[in-house]
Amino acid sequence: MQSNQNTGMAIVAADPAYPGVVLRPGSSGSEVARMQLYLNGLRDAAYPTLIRLTVDGRYGSGTASTVMQYQVLNGLSMDGLIGRNTWDSIVGEYNTLIGGSSDTYPGIALRPGSRGEDVRHMQRRLNELARIYTAINPQNADGIYGDHTTNAVRRFQEQFGLSADGILGLNTWNKIVSVYEAVTAGRPTAVVTPYPGNPLRVGSTGDSVRFVQSYLNAIHGTPHLNVDGNYGQATARSVAAFQAISGLTPDGIVGAGTWPALISAFNATL
Repeated sequence: MQSNQNTGMAIVAADPAYPGVVLRPGSSGSEVARMQLYLNGLRDAAYPTLIRLTVDGRYGSGTASTVMQYQVLNGLSMDGLIGRNTWDSIVGEYNTLIGGSSDTYPGIALRPGSRGEDVRHMQRRLNELARIYTAINPQNADGIYGDHTTNAVRRFQEQFGLSADGILGLNTWNKIVSVYEAVTAGRPTAVVTPYPGNPLRVGSTGDSVRFVQSYLNAIHGTPHLNVDGNYGQATARSVAAFQAISGLTPDGIVGAGTWPALISAFNATL
């Protein structure tokens, strides 16, 4: 481990790990934003002479200058680039002084077209949550923010009271982390999925149908419905069976009375 010459503290192992590519002028993305955010945090905690950076994910001359300042203060090669040694030093010291990890928001929103390890990390978190909240579509954790990731983020947002824009901003990032932590602690978070506004019936399609199918599978204890967003006869029969045991009219239609009963019954399974 490298010692920090300014504080005398030992630098702990980097988490998140070095992304595998040198960040340099012209680089962009959430890894750059994370370094800007972390350098600002270290400025406030230990290095008041560092120039404060705008956290925009763009590696310009200002970022390079602040990186060089940090490198000089820590006995690193003063090239203004963030390679493995500089990354590990910044991340390790930030984690020691302030507290951070791969679950720390990187400073800018991830959105369709984003790429990198932060995207991959959130894809993995969403895949883990999809084991319980099965309306969230599993995806390849490939670090590419495409349609599958957008859909998974939106379906998470819809279930947990967030604006369903499919973008991983601060609120969505932190909610994913908190729901994941609750699941790993054995206390899964209840969903607050809003009623879509119109009854769901045979022929209906979309995310609201996926939620119905997902929740019914959990309530019945057997994944007998395909969570595909298509309201067919099998879904209607399962809805009617749920209504019958819940004291509701067994018409196979999810209206304003059946929806909250379904949400409550699902949450009771968590």
